[in-house]
Amino acid sequence: MHPNTFLQTFWRLELKPWIFVAMSFDQRYQSRFDNVVAPAISTISVEGIQLQPYRVDLSKSGDSILTDISEGIAHSRLVLADVSTTGKDSVTGHAYRNANVMYEVGIALACRQPHEVLLVRDDRDRFLFDVSTIPHKTIDFTCVDRARSDLHEELLGRLREAKHLNDARVERAVSGLSGGEIGLLKYMASLPPTNAWGRQNEGDVTGIVSIPRLLDKHLIRVVGEFEAGFPAYQPTPLGYVVAKLVERGLPKIKADKKETDQGQVEAPK
Repeated sequence: MHPNTFLQTFWRLELKPWIFVAMSFDQRYQSRFDNVVAPAISTISVEGIQLQPYRVDLSKSGDSILTDISEGIAHSRLVLADVSTTGKDSVTGHAYRNANVMYEVGIALACRQPHEVLLVRDDRDRFLFDVSTIPHKTIDFTCVDRARSDLHEELLGRLREAKHLNDARVERAVSGLSGGEIGLLKYMASLPPTNAWGRQNEGDVTGIVSIPRLLDKHLIRVVGEFEAGFPAYQPTPLGYVVAKLVERGLPKIKADKKETDQGQVEAPK
């Protein structure tokens, strides 16, 4: 399946306990994967779950290789690409890098945030212009222990940055909620995250205004339709986090009553 078709059709917000690994499958690089890349990844846990490397040649899926690539890139915690020089052009003598890996890097940069893509290499050759501005790390894979440690720390740093940005995303989502949206989120928080819910009569103000807003903010999604004919919704992973935060209670603001031309209002202290 073409990556664009896959991403528009099957891409979900849920991330799996993987780090997608793009690297040459040549046997010369197998020890690099076995002794450095795989151990650096598998010693990392996120939310109590151990991460695993996802390499398309290791996939047991019956789908096409393009679907496996799109699945891995879209749903992994991070994308790790070894873009090391793999040879030199016989005419120009210029170094070149694995074309399949660069293809996967292109997909990753198109659909993931910059901090979610880590490029590593073991050479000092001229870097490709198109990716020269992307942060990357040079690793000496011949020093196995040092390489494993350096890669491990780099991946941890990327994961910490991702968590910080996700926390900021939650804060932004909460700060933009209306009263109707807060009410719906509190209701969602009282349900298991896999439960579908809906409103048979969306003609009220809450249904007309709040549900579309939550959809636009990617806090809920349509998962089907009830037999009565109205839409069924579920919270997205982000939406469920926001809903539970709202359920625990937003900060309380003390206020003084003040008179204005429009009547009595609450002024925050």
